[in-house]
Amino acid sequence: MPNIKKVASDQVRRAYIPPDLTYATMSQLGRDIADLSRAIEESGEALLNEEEIELELARRRGGYTSEDAD
Repeated sequence: MPNIKKVASDQVRRAYIPPDLTYATMSQLGRDIADLSRAIEESGEALLNEEEIELELARRRGGYTSEDAD
């Protein structure tokens, strides 16, 4: 599970990347995700909080939420 830190505004921050993992040693998927993350960060777009992430996932899944799994 990635190390995810919260900031005071209840936003989810970028996952911790160990210092021994460099862009050159990442898989192609890892590099693609890092590039997307960097582009979003540089755009100034606000990060989503946990509730917003859940809502976005539900929208993409066609309305399914984690509460439906119970």
